Amino acid sequence: MVTKAFQECLIDVYRGEVAGEAAFESMLGTADGVEQQYVIGSLLQFETEGKAIIGPLLMRLGLSMLEDPEGRAGGAAGGAHLGSLPWVERFVALRSLVEANYLPRYLELGTLVSAEEDRDAARVAMFMAVHERAVVELAGNVISGKADPAAPVAALLHFPLPRPA
Repeated sequence: MVTKAFQECLIDVYRGEVAGEAAFESMLGTADGVEQQYVIGSLLQFETEGKAIIGPLLMRLGLSMLEDPEGRAGGAAGGAHLGSLPWVERFVALRSLVEANYLPRYLELGTLVSAEEDRDAARVAMFMAVHERAVVELAGNVISGKADPAAPVAALLHFPLPRPA
């Protein structure tokens, strides 16, 4: 049986996915060209899949899957701000935002449950930590000018977007 602390953290992580999904959806409109569309679209797909991974666990634990409208609106507003920045600067800001506000909570989730307590919850918690680290890695890749910056995210997608030719 998972703890109340785990449940609260899981809800926060789910809300992070909702905000991220809204942010990347907003940013997609400012993508310039197919490569930028692929990078932002992959992030959008990643957040959508993150919600899909967490959803069954929320349901099993009797927790709400309803999205917080304020969180979605905040994510969209944040995405609009990020989308207004030059390409590399938006990823400098994104990496800073994720490292300061999201990554610590995603990492904490894995410390709040063990496989002995709940194997499925532990699996989801560990994946979500890897998930959020991949967002940070993608941002770093854009900043450093790597050839396929979305590779860390694309590798974890169940339904990856087609890479531009």
